[in-house]
Amino acid sequence: MRTLAERLGVTPMAVYKHVANRDALALLCVESILGAVVLPEERLAPVAWLRKLAGRLRAVGLRHRGLMDFLLEEGPVVQPALVILDRTVRKLHAAGIPWKEAGALHNTFFSWLAGAVRRQEPWDVSTPGAPPPFERFFAAAEALSAGDYPGLAHSLPHMRATDAGREFEASLGFMLEGIQRRIDARQTSPRKR
Repeated sequence: MRTLAERLGVTPMAVYKHVANRDALALLCVESILGAVVLPEERLAPVAWLRKLAGRLRAVGLRHRGLMDFLLEEGPVVQPALVILDRTVRKLHAAGIPWKEAGALHNTFFSWLAGAVRRQEPWDVSTPGAPPPFERFFAAAEALSAGDYPGLAHSLPHMRATDAGREFEASLGFMLEGIQRRIDARQTSPRKR
């Protein structure tokens, strides 16, 4: 609170007059940040809608470090996050996914998204000349016998992504493909909704 007060040019007590404590301030910040996110057009198909929303939330998450950590720890506790949850679940349900499954898909998708954004942060803050993130992982993996760990040996070359954007898009593609398959399966064999 002291740092915020200094940046605002006021005393910490002046801040406390408007905000009860740090937690309340964090909630206001998260609410303000997520409140600026414009939801995609409703006319879009569910997967296209999720792709646009993921791109917008990723951009916001990268601009506001710590946002995704907050959401992973606290959940969607502010009104704009609850609106995103509601619209996502309704969009999936309208495509034929039962309510319970739509809620589970929301949780899985947004947990992945928050993790993907969080994972990119080391790339964004690394200093020039510093070793790329995850070098310890790559060294440990390369030290293992390819014969004993063929899955790792075949995957490792593809894991050395040097472009976080490309890695995000590939991962997003996998997530959305899985969601589309669930939608397609529900549309070809309707079940209880």
